[in-house]
Amino acid sequence: MVSSELIFGVAFFFQCAIGFVGNSLLFMLYVFISFKKPQQKKPMDLILAHLTFANMVTLFTRSIPEIMFSFGMRHFLDDLGCKALMYIYRVARGLSVCTTSLLSMFQCLIVSPYNSVWASIKVRAPKYILHYFLFFWVTNALIYIRIIEATEARKNYTVSAYYYISNIYIVSLKENDSQFMPAFVFGMIFHDLIFHFLMGLSSTYMVFLLYRHRKQVQNIYRSSHSAKTFPEVKATQTILLLVTCFVLFYWLNNSVILYQLFTLAKDAEFDTISSFFCACFPALCPLLLTGTENRIPKPHCIPGKTQRSPKAFRDGLVNP
Repeated sequence: MVSSELIFGVAFFFQCAIGFVGNSLLFMLYVFISFKKPQQKKPMDLILAHLTFANMVTLFTRSIPEIMFSFGMRHFLDDLGCKALMYIYRVARGLSVCTTSLLSMFQCLIVSPYNSVWASIKVRAPKYILHYFLFFWVTNALIYIRIIEATEARKNYTVSAYYYISNIYIVSLKENDSQFMPAFVFGMIFHDLIFHFLMGLSSTYMVFLLYRHRKQVQNIYRSSHSAKTFPEVKATQTILLLVTCFVLFYWLNNSVILYQLFTLAKDAEFDTISSFFCACFPALCPLLLTGTENRIPKPHCIPGKTQRSPKAFRDGLVNP
């Protein structure tokens, strides 16, 4: 009978392979365009490159240790290695939350009408993308410093005195931390909730704009043309799908973590399930982005033929 560890190991392997290859190719594409084909560069590329980088780090620090453990490698990290692994993972995951939120808000600005209150912000926003990244890095690096002190390698003794347990590391609960740890967990969740709230606002606004655009198209074109999906609409729909997937897997992952944090019976298998949910978004993200990336050569594309958006959409939603 096949063990659960082997099943998880194979699942993590394919998940990591698909996600790491996809994110790596997209990251190299954005870097190549930035340096070799600047005329094709879009303001969104920098945000997407940052997101793919955060995804790769998340997969590397979360899935690969699980793969190694599932295939029989035990105690391959000491305390220092576990501290570094957990800290880098938490920072990368925090960057993924912030960058996905920024991506949603940036797309919201792109599709906002020229005569809206966001018109002036739309022009200035691309100039401050690097500033946003610096803010994300500093805040996440500071928030998760507590992880370094609390994490240690898992050894062969009972886990009743520990707050959080995985196959590879544990988060210790010292006597003087019994009140601090719940506050620390609440602070992390509150930080993420702020960016989820911003995702929700921007996504709701984009849904409203897409609905309005659909009505405009129906008034201008006959039914034979109104069924077409224009590139700008498809890109916005992809961002909405990306945000939806992120929120879904984020809360599935957090639900398992919160259950393990506050339950008396500690079980490392819950962390394995949590790790799988955590790696789902980094693995699916490049698959979703590739579908709308028209700068990737596609065999069925015919050179010289591009789909133009209707004037109503250009004037009302996107840049010409």
